[in-house]
Amino acid sequence: MKTNSTDLKKQDNKVFSLNVEIKLADIKEEYQEHLKHFQANYESKGFRKGKVPLDVVEQNINPEKLFEEVASHLISHAYGEKIKEYELKPIVQPQVKFTSKDVDFDHDWQIEITSCELPEIKLNDKYLTEVKKINSDKTITDENQKIEKIIDSLVNNGKVELPEILIESDTQNQLSQLIDQARQAGISVADYLKTKGLTLEQYKENLKKQLIKEWTLNLSITQIAKEQKIEVTETEVTDIAKTNPSLGQNVNFIYYLLTQQKVFDFLKKLL
Repeated sequence: MKTNSTDLKKQDNKVFSLNVEIKLADIKEEYQEHLKHFQANYESKGFRKGKVPLDVVEQNINPEKLFEEVASHLISHAYGEKIKEYELKPIVQPQVKFTSKDVDFDHDWQIEITSCELPEIKLNDKYLTEVKKINSDKTITDENQKIEKIIDSLVNNGKVELPEILIESDTQNQLSQLIDQARQAGISVADYLKTKGLTLEQYKENLKKQLIKEWTLNLSITQIAKEQKIEVTETEVTDIAKTNPSLGQNVNFIYYLLTQQKVFDFLKKLL
């Protein structure tokens, strides 16, 4: 399948947009392939399974479902090609918008695909002085309290422009988990939040603040590890995966946890 990206637009906050055109010939070809896929499992009176004529299948399948599947496959393929071509490293699911006037199986499609790469953080060196003061403060005797103060210092000294698409993606993921929790409890989301003394809007606002803090902290840790040449070995990751099988399916998460631990160990020793 041939695709043509008229341009790639990048923003300073790591958001990028691709304008992609999918030709009618490719749409028609994919349409026929999906019809055949439906045909293979379609049953109708007077015909054996898989032997129903394509025109009969076409008349009886849900057109919206067919369009969704054809479009999803074509757009995913086109997006994957352009990600590889431009060596992009998206970290969230893309947002897709049709920009062509006619969106059907009889015209070319023009599509805008938007996502973002990992944001960059500027960490003010002031954090080093603050962390040293925290470590030398004899009034701080609780380890967790010390960590919290170090975290606050990193967050306050980290400057990063987080793309809205990134916050939206994380927010939707959290809301999906909230819906699941409410469903398991057998109550509505509104009632679930009421037990926490929150409205949905208050929950979203608190969640946004929490996500901004978490991203600022995570990016700060990554930046410090890079500057201080703090590394995690493959052996260390393997050892954790063996002792914690539940983490074994997410190697990147293990890398981050170990990096975080090593960075905090480094920070706690600053004097």
